Amino acid sequence: MATISDVAKLAGLSVSTVSRVINDSPYVSPKKRALVKGAMDQLGYVPLPAARQLRGSSSKSLAVVVPRIVNPFFSYLIDSIERTLINADFNTIIVQTFGNKDQELGALELLKKQQVDGVILCSIENQWSVIKEYLKYGKIVLANEYLKDLPIPMIYANQYTGLKSGTEYLLKQGFRRIAYATGRKKLSIAPLGSDFDSDRFHGFQDALQEAELSFNSNWLFYNAHTEEDGNEILMEILHMTDKPDAIIAGSDEVAAGIVEAARNNEVSVPSQLGVLGIDDQPMSSKLNIPLSTIRQPVNEMGVKAAQLMIAELNGNIERNTKPLDLEVISRNSA
Repeated sequence: MATISDVAKLAGLSVSTVSRVINDSPYVSPKKRALVKGAMDQLGYVPLPAARQLRGSSSKSLAVVVPRIVNPFFSYLIDSIERTLINADFNTIIVQTFGNKDQELGALELLKKQQVDGVILCSIENQWSVIKEYLKYGKIVLANEYLKDLPIPMIYANQYTGLKSGTEYLLKQGFRRIAYATGRKKLSIAPLGSDFDSDRFHGFQDALQEAELSFNSNWLFYNAHTEEDGNEILMEILHMTDKPDAIIAGSDEVAAGIVEAARNNEVSVPSQLGVLGIDDQPMSSKLNIPLSTIRQPVNEMGVKAAQLMIAELNGNIERNTKPLDLEVISRNSA
């Protein structure tokens, strides 16, 4: 990260002259002002708040970016991240994107303005080509999400094996016509290991193929995040001529919505429709029909993400982290 001294050196001027330019002093010649501005642009330098410049210290604050804090998975992820950061004397700023690219950029702008020392992204809304420009201003760590061959720390669960195991579990229960719900607005099948959603879908498809079953594209549901989305999915299934006999929901929230709507419409779970969630949120075992689900190691993921960020800030680079394991939890919905 560039400092005011780096700017002074590149411009060939004193630190005090650079400081006067930053503070918009009138006692600087246009030529020197242009040299300083050019050096700042070249280095990607953004002035720190004055008090921090004098101290030469960091903000001791980190931003944690999630889609929706009301989603229990992300609530528990934030909890484990923040508890770990508190123990290291860091403050946490929580930013919700609501799936909006501009909200994510707003969090990254905190990094550019050096109001935070780093950003932990628990979801990705923008293309990496956009996000990577902010690495010149501070540290970025991915938690829960991942993209192939990124030069930053990433901590995530093995979604491919988790979803493959979950699909195999449904097949062992006798289900053969399995639907699939995703939170994405569209699903592009990238090569295995490329990203979160494509790896999930690869695991699902490979399990079907090994059982010599094909997937009906009419049973693919997009943009599913909430219980209300789960309600709507069940209603869509009811209006189908060719119905699935089970569904893997994108989360326990969506699965709970499907189970609720099934009960309200006299659809028996699991005899008429098996439902498998993802996450194993605390409420999953407490529903009228306890959810079968795929447990994600949310606490371990949060702790490790925070530790990776602290290590990065201390100059201890740790890039080759091993993916965490998921576990199928058998209950009553499938």
